[in-house]
Amino acid sequence: MKLIGVDVGGTFTDVVYTDTATHQVLIHKVSTTPADPSVGVITGITDLCKRNGIDLTDIQRIYHGTTIATNALLEYKGARVGVVTTKGYRDVLHIGRHQRPQHYSIQQEIPWQDRPLARRQHRKVVTERLIPPKGEVLVPLDEDEVRQAARALKADGVEAIAVCFLFSYLNARHEERAREIILEEYPEVFVTTSVAVSPQFREFERFTTAAINAFIGPTVHSYITLLEQRLRRTGLQADLHIMRSNGGVATPAMVAEKPVLTLLSGPAAGVLGGAWSGALSQRPRLITFDMGERAPISGW
Repeated sequence: MKLIGVDVGGTFTDVVYTDTATHQVLIHKVSTTPADPSVGVITGITDLCKRNGIDLTDIQRIYHGTTIATNALLEYKGARVGVVTTKGYRDVLHIGRHQRPQHYSIQQEIPWQDRPLARRQHRKVVTERLIPPKGEVLVPLDEDEVRQAARALKADGVEAIAVCFLFSYLNARHEERAREIILEEYPEVFVTTSVAVSPQFREFERFTTAAINAFIGPTVHSYITLLEQRLRRTGLQADLHIMRSNGGVATPAMVAEKPVLTLLSGPAAGVLGGAWSGALSQRPRLITFDMGERAPISGW
C-alpha cells in the first residue's frame, strides 16, 4: 500500500511517502502557504511524486495532521459565534465554574471572559426545559422564539451558531429541532448542537465544547473543502484521513461537521510518532518535543 503523511507547520509543510510492500520511505519539505495551507499540501505531494517517478493515481491513502483548528483558537481568529440556549442560562459561558487562575486577584485576565467564544449580545435564550433522569419534557420548546433568535443572529452577521440546552445529553430532541429551525431561517450558517459534540453532563464543559466547535467550524470546513477539491483536481483519488485529537483519524465529512475533533490533531500525531519510534528502539520511557513557529498573536 502506498501512503502519504502530511503535516502543516508554521514555516514548512512536511510530506512523507511510504510503500508498505517495499518499505521505501521518502521525505519532502516545502514552504507553508499561510493564506491557504492546502496549496502547500498539494505542492508538497506533487513535487515528491514527480521527483521520484511516483504516479499520483497509485497513492491509496493520505493522512493529514493539521493545526488549522488549534491556531484559529489560540490566535482568537475564529468565526463570529451566536448561541441559542435555555432561558436563564445565557451567561454559563462567561461565569464558568468560578475557577480563577489566581483566587484572590481582582485584576487577573480570565481567558473565557476576556476573549469570549460568543459575545453576550449574540447569546439568545428561548423557552424550553428538559428534566432528569431520562430527559422528560417539562416545558416544550418555543419554536417561534427559536425563529426569532435565528433571524436576529442572521441580522447581526453571525457566521456560526451553537445550540446549547439544559439536560440535552439526556434527550437531544429540543436541540435537534432548534437546529432544523435555524437552518430553515439561515441555511448558510454553520450550526452545531452541544449534544452532537459532547453528550455529557455539566453545562459549562458541554456548552464550551459546542461554542469552540462553532468558533472554528467555518475555518476548518473551508480548509477541508478546499483541500479535497485540490486533491481531486490534481488527479489524486486517495482516501483522505484527518488526524484526531485522540490519536485516531476521521473522514473529511466528519471533520467538517465536528472540527473540534481536530483541536490537538498536530500535537497528537507527534506524540504517537514519538511513542512508535521509542517502541522500535526499545525505549518505552521517553519525552517527545514539538516546536512550531507562528507569527506573534495580535488583535486580541
